[in-house]
Amino acid sequence: MWGPTIFLMSLVSLAASSIGAELPSFHTSIFSEDFSVALSVRSVTASRSQEYDYDVTIGLTERLRDGTTVYIDHGSHDARVKCLPGKVFVGGKEYLPLPSQATLDWKEDLVESLCTRPVS
Repeated sequence: MWGPTIFLMSLVSLAASSIGAELPSFHTSIFSEDFSVALSVRSVTASRSQEYDYDVTIGLTERLRDGTTVYIDHGSHDARVKCLPGKVFVGGKEYLPLPSQATLDWKEDLVESLCTRPVS
């Protein structure tokens, strides 16, 4: 019970202390040898919907191979996340990602980043 609460408070603390700084990405897609897009959680709150656990805002950053940031999308990309069963609501559609090492996509990575308890 306390695990998710402590994790959420850690994320909020990280977000508050990182104003102006880029948050760590939860997913990176590589589109060519020289170009990638990283997704990060910009904000996370308890969901207003009883069907979901978290309401999040996702940030998008484009980078070159050498790590140089070429574009930061300052738009608002909102999503809702439910931990059990893992599901994501984004763009008016609900996705039920099925974790598989062979086919990890950004929705699975988002659920995992928000819902997996740290192991000590």
